[in-house]
Amino acid sequence: MLFGLDCADVESGKKTNWAAAKAQGPISFAILRASYGTTPDVSFQASWAASKAVGLTRGAYLFLRFPRKGAAAPPDPDVQAAAFCKIVGALGAGDLPATIDLEFPGNGIADTGMTARQALDWMRAAWKIVAATYQVAPIIYTSARVWHEDLADIAAADLADSPLWLARYFYASNTTAVRDAAALGSGHMDPPTPPPWGDATNWWIHQYQGDAIGMPGFTATVDMNRFNTMLKGAMGDRVRWVQRKLRAAETGVFDVARRVSARAGARSRWHHRAANVRGAVLGQAHGCPSAGDAVARSSHGGASSALTRSGLTRGSLCGDVSFGMTQL
Repeated sequence: MLFGLDCADVESGKKTNWAAAKAQGPISFAILRASYGTTPDVSFQASWAASKAVGLTRGAYLFLRFPRKGAAAPPDPDVQAAAFCKIVGALGAGDLPATIDLEFPGNGIADTGMTARQALDWMRAAWKIVAATYQVAPIIYTSARVWHEDLADIAAADLADSPLWLARYFYASNTTAVRDAAALGSGHMDPPTPPPWGDATNWWIHQYQGDAIGMPGFTATVDMNRFNTMLKGAMGDRVRWVQRKLRAAETGVFDVARRVSARAGARSRWHHRAANVRGAVLGQAHGCPSAGDAVARSSHGGASSALTRSGLTRGSLCGDVSFGMTQL
């Protein structure tokens, strides 16, 4: 199992030993808050560089601010998104797609004075800017609870193009950071999926513990996560999503024949469209991991390499497999 963490200024403001976090956690990826609205996280640039330097797969997220009753209005969502993209800059090989954090702290959506549809349109405005900038659908961080209680299970077929990072806690906050692969991999601790994404299989990252303590390399709390590696033989809506992005038959079952066909077709489309890709560089068109590697964890090459082969990093998505995040 591939473990990771996410943190923000309020958590990572103290000096972090990223090498210790990677080796002793051990962790494979880290997702860092780049901005709160339009305000940059002070520690982001240092952590962004340091996490890459030790070989972690890294990602950046925007904490999207919504209006709040009785408070000064936040910047418009497109302004927040543009500021986020400027702070993060180009995404390189091995980086996760950008993420938008969709949640309503405090008393939920009631504090915003918005309807569910208005709130989702607010988020959608930011989503469009990030997608246009990086030419890929951003990851959405949310939860089935938020989608049900705050967003009334509203339909959002367009946003379902985004891979999901879901929060569902199974361990108490302010307790030791848990890395229990057996328990978390049992299937009994999988996060529920919001309705627009279909069945329970369609998620990529699970935040299973908030404000954990005792993580090697950190003196402050972090949130703990795991990556949902796709393996040969996988079934369900996540496989259909991948097949749709590869323009393969949407059988909902991953098998060898369709893997080979999808790989060949995706490579051809890459060479045809590579000249049209703008923004951050996606990677070289040759020497990319195969579609087979993209859905199965490698037995060698390290945890970070395995995460890259799992199909969510931008640099690995250079034509052989898209998983919804290239121009294919």
